[in-house]
Amino acid sequence: MKPILLRTFCIAAIALFISQDMQAQRYRGHYRHYGYGPYRGQRVVHIAGPRTIIPYGGIHFHYSSGYYYRPYGGYFRVVAPPIGIHINILPRGYRRVYVRDVPYYYYGGTYYRSGPSNDYEVIDAPLGASVPELPNGAKVVVINDQKYYELDGTYYKEEIKDNDEIWYTVAGKDGKINTDEEYTEDGPIIGDIVDELPADCRTVTVNGNKYYVSPDDVYYEEVAGPNNTTRYKVAGK
Repeated sequence: MKPILLRTFCIAAIALFISQDMQAQRYRGHYRHYGYGPYRGQRVVHIAGPRTIIPYGGIHFHYSSGYYYRPYGGYFRVVAPPIGIHINILPRGYRRVYVRDVPYYYYGGTYYRSGPSNDYEVIDAPLGASVPELPNGAKVVVINDQKYYELDGTYYKEEIKDNDEIWYTVAGKDGKINTDEEYTEDGPIIGDIVDELPADCRTVTVNGNKYYVSPDDVYYEEVAGPNNTTRYKVAGK
């Protein structure tokens, strides 16, 4: 082989090796850290890709590729979706996670559960849910000498799996760290749907919406069930 051809071959091989190594680093970064999606609070002028407008609470949220945007004049801000908002199809790349044998769906810091109309409802982060990557924008905080990662009031703690992989488990939410080893939560969870109301519920109206309040101050609202039946969803505690 001529020297000039040998040099060309070596340069091409080195370039290929560097490219593959960079791709591997990006791959590891995507699954171990924050990924490439937008981060909460980021301002954007244009939303790339197809989007769906979802009215909720008087605001027209824009949904695209698993992320939610709120319009502010001439720009959009990436926001956490409100609890209770629904989408028809889960975003590509979502993960199914189980907490106490209950399936949930996770993508980009947002958790879903199956809705009553063959759709998916945004829920609060379930305690004990474990995911292999942190959501974009999570920040390190130290509480009682323990390191956590926090995003929008949800706290993640590193957990080492049997194969030595580091995953991230929801250890707190609503700005509070859960200290129970079993990640238990008393009573029904917001988003739960039941066939019957508890005994002795009273009726209240909040912002024009009717709720049923149980003796232990759990708020239920009517939702449509299969075959024109009525069910009740936990809307607040």
